[in-house]
Amino acid sequence: YVLKPQREGGGNNYYGREMVDVLSANCTLTGDGDDAAVELSAGLGEFILMERLFPPQQLAVLLRNGRVEGSGMSISELGCFGTVVADGEGGVVHNEYGGFLLRTKFSGVDEGGVASGFATLSSPYLC
Repeated sequence: YVLKPQREGGGNNYYGREMVDVLSANCTLTGDGDDAAVELSAGLGEFILMERLFPPQQLAVLLRNGRVEGSGMSISELGCFGTVVADGEGGVVHNEYGGFLLRTKFSGVDEGGVASGFATLSSPYLC
């Protein structure tokens, strides 16, 4: 799993032991037995807990600003975006596809933001 802040740009993700420490510091156990409950601190509201994916690796040459950044084993992530507008009663007024972003980074790099320098933009090869 990975604990990610709900923002773009990469960085500030928590994995493994560090993730467990953040969750432990921000959760309180109350009651016991059938009455046990977990209370989450407000600080966790900015995060989403996601299953960590391990996509297939491929050999790549990564470019940034027209220059070779390096070559090696890499992974890619395809993000598809949409737009939703709802009225005051929750009725959907607009719900459409908004585009995509394909980013590639070297294997073994946990962060993934293009703007923060961890990944590069890619173009899909559709065959």
